Amino acid sequence: MRIVFYSTNSNVFDDKTFIISVLPHNKNSFMDFISLHPEHEFFCVTQKPGMFMPEEKSELKNVIYLPQSTDTKIFAEQIIQLKPDLAIAMTFWIEPYDWLTVSDSLVARELQKQNINTICHSVECGLICFDKWRTHNELKRLGFNVPQAVFCDHDLYFCAGSNKEVLKNVYKESVYNQVEKLTLPVIIKDTTGLSSYGMTVAHTYGEVIGYLNSKRNNSNRLIEEFINGRQFGLEVYGVPGAYQVLPPFEFSVNQYGITSPKQSTKTGPFPLLDILREMILKLAEGLKLYGAAQVDLVLDENDNWHIIEINPRLSGMSYTYACACSLSVYEMLYRSCVEKSALPQPAPFVMSFKLPLMTENQMKEIAALDGVCLLNQTNDLAARQEREKGFCECIICCKEKSIMQNTLQQIELMQK
Repeated sequence: MRIVFYSTNSNVFDDKTFIISVLPHNKNSFMDFISLHPEHEFFCVTQKPGMFMPEEKSELKNVIYLPQSTDTKIFAEQIIQLKPDLAIAMTFWIEPYDWLTVSDSLVARELQKQNINTICHSVECGLICFDKWRTHNELKRLGFNVPQAVFCDHDLYFCAGSNKEVLKNVYKESVYNQVEKLTLPVIIKDTTGLSSYGMTVAHTYGEVIGYLNSKRNNSNRLIEEFINGRQFGLEVYGVPGAYQVLPPFEFSVNQYGITSPKQSTKTGPFPLLDILREMILKLAEGLKLYGAAQVDLVLDENDNWHIIEINPRLSGMSYTYACACSLSVYEMLYRSCVEKSALPQPAPFVMSFKLPLMTENQMKEIAALDGVCLLNQTNDLAARQEREKGFCECIICCKEKSIMQNTLQQIELMQK
C-alpha cells in the first residue's frame, strides 16, 4: 500500500523565532519505522512546524512541507497526486486555537471524495471537542457525570454598553443568577482556548463577577464547578469497534490545582481499571474517534472518574506513550488503526518532566543517560519574559525504579 501521514496548520508559525528540537530526531524515527514495513510505501505531507513529522531540514524525498498559505483543497490535491491507498492524520496543536483536528478533517473529506481511505476524526467530532461548552453538553448527552456549569456569551454579556436603548442587561443578570447556584470553587475557561492556558480558579462569587466584568473576559467563557481530586490523562488509539485504551499517567498541578502544560510532570503508568477502560471505550464509540485522542481526567475523593477535556489528536502525552511502549508515534498509529493489533504494555516506570532550555550539546549529554528516551525542546526566541521562552521535556522509561532515581540524580547534578 501507499500510505500518507499528514497534518495541517492554519495558524502563523515562524520557525526563525520558535525553535523545536527533538532527540532522537523525528527523521530517524520515521526511517526506522519505514524499515519495519518494506511492503508499504510511506509519505509525509505537512506544514510547519510539522510536529511529530520528520524535520524539514532532513530533506527526505518522501517528506513534503507545503507553504503556510496552502488551503485545504490544495493541500488535499497534493496528497491525491501521491495516489495513496490510505491517508492517516497526525494532527498536532498550536496556539491560539486548538482546531487543527477540524482542518485535518476537511482535508479527509476531500480525499474521501476521491475514494481514498482515511483515518481521521470527523469534522463534527473536531468541533465538539474544540468548543468546551459543546464538549460539556456532549458528555452529558452520552450519559457521563459532568459538573454543573454556566455558559457566558461575551457579546451578550457586554451588549448594553454599546446599545443606548438598553436600561439594564437582562442576560448579564441571568448569568449572575446561574453562577450563584454553583458550588464553589469554580474554574473559568475560555471555551476555545488551547489546553489549560488562561484558566482561572475562583473561590467566591465576587471573584467570578469581578473576572467577568474585567478586561480578562474577552471571549466566551465557561464557568464550571471545580472537581477536587488527582489529575490524570491517557490516550486512546484506534477506530470504531477496535479501540485501545492506554493506562493513565498522573499529572502534577500548580498552586491553583490546575495542570500547567509548561511545568507539569507526568508519572506512571497507573493500572487501567476496568471501570475507566469501559468509560473511555464508551466515549470513543460515542464520538466515533478515528486515530489518536487524549483525555484529561480527575479522580475525585470518592474514587469517581470525571472527564475534563477531550483532545482528538496527538498530544503532549504522545511521545511519552511512544517511548514507554518502545515504538515510534508512526508505529503507534499504524498498529492500532491499520493492523488493529495490540499495542505493547508500557514500561513500568515512566516520567516526563520539564527542564530549563539547553544547548544542543547539553541535550546530547542528557540523552546519553541511562533510561532517557527522548528530549523535546521548544524555544520561543520572541518571548518577552524568560518564563515564556520554553522548556525541554525529558522522558525517562525504565524497568527498575532505581535506574530512574539514579538518572534523575545525574540530571540534577548536571543542572547545577
